[in-house]
Formats: sequence, structure tokens, C-alpha cells
Amino acid sequence: MNNFTVLMSVYANDSPLFLEEALESILNQSQLPNQLVIIQDGEISCKITEVIANFSEKVPFIVDIIVLQENHGLGFALSKGVIASSNEIIIRADADDISVNNRFEKLTSYLEKNPDISIVGSYIAEFSGSKTNIIGKRNVPLSSKEISKFAKYRSPFNHPSVAFKRSEILKIGNYRSVRGVEDYDLWIRAVYYNLSMANIPESLVLMRVGEGMYSRRGGEGYLKSYILVKYSAYKLNVINFVQFILGVLIMSIHVNLPVFFKKIIYTKLLHKIKRGR
Repeated sequence: MNNFTVLMSVYANDSPLFLEEALESILNQSQLPNQLVIIQDGEISCKITEVIANFSEKVPFIVDIIVLQENHGLGFALSKGVIASSNEIIIRADADDISVNNRFEKLTSYLEKNPDISIVGSYIAEFSGSKTNIIGKRNVPLSSKEISKFAKYRSPFNHPSVAFKRSEILKIGNYRSVRGVEDYDLWIRAVYYNLSMANIPESLVLMRVGEGMYSRRGGEGYLKSYILVKYSAYKLNVINFVQFILGVLIMSIHVNLPVFFKKIIYTKLLHKIKRGR
């Protein structure tokens, strides 16, 4: 067991079955945390409560549950979780994704060997149905310089894959309530404050995908949040005015596309698996 915290948020729409699988992947790690912080973002079902209670009874580490009476969104929930962490190293985990069994070991070892790094993530493999049915992959830039450059256009991290130093995240303002793009908002400020960042070129998280993932990236609310983050990036001089306008125009078109077309863009272009011969 090591001195690091795993941070997860759950809310009403989470699947109890998927949550159970996500939690089991934490328990099956080659290196276990000494703290799991679960933020209950608003009212949840009895089934989810039961899954968390059963899991808490059988693990050799502390499970701290923070209950928010109302649903505030992921950014607000995670900000509370960062504050509640008793360790400097925090590893993110989503309630429906699966961590490969050496993920925590890889992340903590990387941070130990590279003490200048404040945020580290990894590639992800996307699956549908069975975790062996890999349908996509999202590779991300590896070096801090490449990450900063990539952040001008898109999120340079796979959010469920990251680990970070608590003190550095608090220093740059913690997560904020920007629904749908709370991670991108954080990475923009990490670039502005010149944090050292990296990604490990391995898929350490299996991300569950479905129609819901594509539909969430749409609507007026999502676009408004995206514009706010892009404008913040412009005001911080992380991007220039042309990059701001171009990003907003592209996203304005994207959010209004039918889910079918969004799925094609993600699976056939952005997250395409490169097949060997």
C-alpha cells in the first residue's frame, strides 16, 4: 500500500454494475492506495449506495465518502475531493471505466522518478460492451512542450487517466464548475502556470463508450462552457484571437451534429485504431 489517494465522483445516472467493475479494478491494482475519496454528487440510487458500502467493507484502505446534497457537476465535486485528499498524489478514476491492474504502480513510479512533473496521464483504450471489444484509442502528446502546444486546440489529457500533485492543482485554482469541460479548463491553467506535464504512451485505462458519450458533447450548455474555457485561454494568452475564434466556430458546428455523425468523427478519425498488417 502506498500514500496516494484515488478520487472518484458518482451521481444518479451512474450504473451500479459499471461502478462495481470500476471499483473492483481499483482493488485489483498491483499497488493499492491508502485512501479512496468518493464524492456523492447529489442524490443517488440505493443500488449505488449498496455497491459503495459493500466495497468499503472489504478493502484494506480508507474509503471517505463526501455527500453533496444537490448535484453540482463534476468540476465542483472533484474540487471538493481534491481538498479532502489526505495525500499529495491524487489519481483520478471514473465510475464507469476500468483501470488496468498496474496503472497505479505505473503512475506513482513515474512521478517518483520525475519529481518535476505535476500532472501525468496516459493513453486510453475505448471499449463497448465487453472490455475485450476495443473499438477506439486516444493517444495524447507525451512531453510537456507537446502537451502545451496541443492544449491550444484540444484537451491534451485523457481525464480518467491522470494523476497529479494536490498542492499544484490547488495552486492553480483547483477544478471549477464548467460543466462538460472542467478538465480542459484545468489543463489550460496548468499551461498558463507552466506546470511540468507528461503522458505515458500506454493505455492504462479502458474507457467505456456508448451513445451517451457522444450526446453529452452537444447542446447549448456544453457550447457555452466550451466558449468560456476558450475565452479564458485567450485572456491568459494561452491561445491567440484567431485560435479562439476558430475553436468556437468548429465546436459550434460540432455540437449541432447528429449523434451518428459525432460517432463517426470520434471512432473513424479522432480515436481510430491503427491496425497492423
